Amino acid sequence: MKERLSVPAPRGNFRPPSMGYVPALDGLRAFAVIAVIFYHAKFSWMQGGFIGVEVFFVVSGFLITSLLLEEAEENHSIALKQFWYRRARRLLPAFFVMLVAVSAWALLFSDYKVGQLRHDFLSAVFYVSNWWQVFFSDVPYFAPKDPPLLRHLWSLAVEEQWYLIWPFAFIGLLRWRRSRAKAAQTLVVSAVVIMVLTALLYDGANPDRVNFLYLSTLTRSTGLLLGAAGALLWRPWTMTGRAKVAGIPGRTLSALAVGSSAILVLLALWLTVEGAFLYRGGLALVSVCSLVLVATAVHPNAVAVQGVLGSRPLVEIGRRSYGLYLWHWPIFLFANARDGAGNFFIALVITAIVTEASYRLVEEPIRGGVIGRWRAILNDRDNQDRRDIATTATCYGIAAIVLTASVGIALAATKPIDISMDQGPDEVFGATTTVPLEDPTQSTPPGVVAPSTTLPVLSDPRRLLIVGDSQAKALAINQPSGIEKTFTVSNRSISGCGVYEFGTGISSGIDFKQNFDTCQGWDAEWMDAAKKENAQIALVVIGAWEVLDMLHAGTNYAFFTPQADTLFKTQVKKGVDALLAGGIGKVGLLEVPCMRPQNVAGAGIPAIPERGDDARTRHLNGLLQQVAGENAATTVFVNGPREWCTSSIIANDLGYRWDGVHVYKPGAKLIMETIAPALLAL
Repeated sequence: MKERLSVPAPRGNFRPPSMGYVPALDGLRAFAVIAVIFYHAKFSWMQGGFIGVEVFFVVSGFLITSLLLEEAEENHSIALKQFWYRRARRLLPAFFVMLVAVSAWALLFSDYKVGQLRHDFLSAVFYVSNWWQVFFSDVPYFAPKDPPLLRHLWSLAVEEQWYLIWPFAFIGLLRWRRSRAKAAQTLVVSAVVIMVLTALLYDGANPDRVNFLYLSTLTRSTGLLLGAAGALLWRPWTMTGRAKVAGIPGRTLSALAVGSSAILVLLALWLTVEGAFLYRGGLALVSVCSLVLVATAVHPNAVAVQGVLGSRPLVEIGRRSYGLYLWHWPIFLFANARDGAGNFFIALVITAIVTEASYRLVEEPIRGGVIGRWRAILNDRDNQDRRDIATTATCYGIAAIVLTASVGIALAATKPIDISMDQGPDEVFGATTTVPLEDPTQSTPPGVVAPSTTLPVLSDPRRLLIVGDSQAKALAINQPSGIEKTFTVSNRSISGCGVYEFGTGISSGIDFKQNFDTCQGWDAEWMDAAKKENAQIALVVIGAWEVLDMLHAGTNYAFFTPQADTLFKTQVKKGVDALLAGGIGKVGLLEVPCMRPQNVAGAGIPAIPERGDDARTRHLNGLLQQVAGENAATTVFVNGPREWCTSSIIANDLGYRWDGVHVYKPGAKLIMETIAPALLAL
């Protein structure tokens, strides 16, 4: 690869003045990073703060293209090596310091997502985090809980991929189109095509599709492309005399800036990551408004705009915006910043301190040329400081390599942590421990199967498919030894998803919300599981999410109301129908247990009080019995262990249920030995 790539020479010998440093652009960066921080803090009033990333993209596209254009005009070529070196010097040191520090902290002092971190670390190092999250991550970007520590690095991956590709595309465009205006037209057309494709590809019922549209380099390049097009067309600092662009009055520029800012603020307050409007015009509107702000900020006549955006506090925040973006997310997760205003304030203070240290000790010295000065001293054999600097540089280099290698090795050797998997001794599946009905003469409700006491060893074990939420997963993966003689168990649970695929579950007791939009397609997955696992019986394990009130499309489905009851029964029947359509012979609806939720480290979500409300679980069980009774030929309600409600010792023992909701091996054994006779009776 040539170090320099030539570009067409400009007409004449005139070289326009350079744009230089524009403080107002740092002020714009400050607003962008503040919006992102508030969004990541989960403030409900800033649900669209993620648009700050798109603002960054537009600013980056404009600045990088302006620098390339000025270099091309001055030298008639682009020094690729120097371009990438400047980018690396600006971005990599702080980036790798953050990676090593966060990984080391996670390994030494926290078990937060270490299993996920070992995979995310490598994708972050090679700046492919966005593609990793699209195709390989077990935690979707939109997951409302357990987000990865390095999830925020997707946007840096998009920018780095842009920095790698754009110089070649820039030179090719200028050679092909022969003018800045025509090159800009090509970029705008490309951006519009991508916007249209994004709108057409959006499918709210397909979370994987939405994940791709939000994270992929192609679909998120529109801001970068529009920023680049703006740099090719808009250069007001080079225009003199009666040029129309140069003659735009400051009042007009201020009006444009105020209008664009107002739209961006409204979008930051209103947009949602999963909403259709974001992909069908929302992102485009953000990019255009951001470009208008950039265009006004760099115009010589925009004195008022530059006075606001160029104010000292905003500029200082903007100069540190890269560090703030790098550090705030993992610190927020370590400090549980999203659990309350107090935690948020503490996390914000820590973020500010760490960012300032990174800025002064890492970013500024390296960007200021300390490496170059050291290199010059080392090459000067007569300089007396040569030996000391060589020794210091060597020590720093060795320390950095050793620390980075140690973290990498530790992460590679760390097994993924799944708190739902019981690491204790095996439980043995034996004789039933269930208790008969309190009143043997009492008849069971229609569709209800009472446990018996017979547990045969079968030559052809029954094929059992377990579906449902994370309770189903915990039950399936903690099965007692010996159960394979009676049941062959398949796990096709979907953590975080019961039978709802839209709306938001609300816990008023702790101001907790659970977004169910990411569960769209759960019934199709149940049907697919039924087909592929070739099971005879399906056991539906739900209830942990359905105990919440639910808000959807402006309607509040308050628990205990007929509206909520109808919705729940409809959704359960939808799941049953999907299993039957997949070839399942019989479907068992497991009794929702009395839950005793407790706050446990690593759980990802707090103890939800509605789960501990026995009246709510009884109500759900009554509805499940109705569904079973209405579909008696195919569906039965299966009683679970009575101990969850009657034995305070067992119900509150974290050895049975590690958080009072999700079972460990003793809890799984208790359930399976209780329900096995009922399942075999099917």
